[in-house]
Amino acid sequence: MPVLSVAHDVICPWCWVGRHQAKRLKQEFPTIEFNWLGFELLPEGLTYTPPPPDPDADKKPPVPTRLELLLAAEGLTLPKKRGPLSNSRLALEGAEFAKEQGLIEPYLDALYHAYWEEDRDIADRSILREIARRADLDGVAFERCLNERRYRDRIVEFDAPAHRVGIWNVPTWMFPEKWVAEQPYTVLRGLAARFVAGTTPSR
Repeated sequence: MPVLSVAHDVICPWCWVGRHQAKRLKQEFPTIEFNWLGFELLPEGLTYTPPPPDPDADKKPPVPTRLELLLAAEGLTLPKKRGPLSNSRLALEGAEFAKEQGLIEPYLDALYHAYWEEDRDIADRSILREIARRADLDGVAFERCLNERRYRDRIVEFDAPAHRVGIWNVPTWMFPEKWVAEQPYTVLRGLAARFVAGTTPSR
């Protein structure tokens, strides 16, 4: 069974799109499985600084961003986030527990839904416990793993540690043919088709 590793962080809007793309890939290529790897975009000590507003924005015709173009290509509308960015470290550690329990997909479905569609703070342990229940995880064992920080070393932080292992953007799709990031579905589909078939283009 082909297993495709994907670097992601739930707080990343590109990864929200990536979850939808992964579901499309799974429908089209049922044998493919995903190994979701946690890469923490905003670890402690790293502050997100939005770009300064364009002082001439009102004089220019609107130009879509790369993310807006991707959303349009995928036919998706990104939910509006009202609250601040959450720290995702514990949520990603919880994903490692869910992975070992064979429940990573329902856990990530519940996690992404809570953060994006429900606008909830996934740094809040009570919300993580609720997400674990939605995914049918053992709540006591889930809480214990978070308290023990059992999986903390599996999460890779941005910027330098992620860059050292070749991750500069999330989601990064680690196809044997090549790694790609923030791609439209048509690109992912072509790579997935060759991956599942066990072929790569000649060089």
